[in-house]
Amino acid sequence: MAPESFLEIYGAKDFDLGIKVKEGLVDLVLKQKDGACTFLVGSGDIFRCTVNEFKPGVCKSYPFQMKNGTLVQMDSKLCPVDWNTKEFESMMAIHLKKDEAEWKFYDELILEWNKKHWIKKPLSTFLKFAMDKVEHSLKS
Repeated sequence: MAPESFLEIYGAKDFDLGIKVKEGLVDLVLKQKDGACTFLVGSGDIFRCTVNEFKPGVCKSYPFQMKNGTLVQMDSKLCPVDWNTKEFESMMAIHLKKDEAEWKFYDELILEWNKKHWIKKPLSTFLKFAMDKVEHSLKS
């Protein structure tokens, strides 16, 4: 799928890691359908993620994210429930450690983009830049 078909933009809250594009300072989020991620499919009371072969780190660690090497809960818009971060971290430590590299890759990608392109290019150019970086990293 093309990134435009499953990603949306929101105004960024973190100036350092917000994506600086012609449209402003933005964050990318997965599109919502019926109040949930577009990839979440329900059957009765059971919901399953349909992204299985290459599940994004944001999905694997939801409702938490790695920020500067620290596990933090996502904002209330993305996750309105207050979780016990320490308890979750101890349960998921092995998985989160593995996913930390993915979070770091994304943060470095944003920082590189912002340093080189800062507000000159549209979001579509950022998406191409990001996809090229991902493709290159998967080959190496």
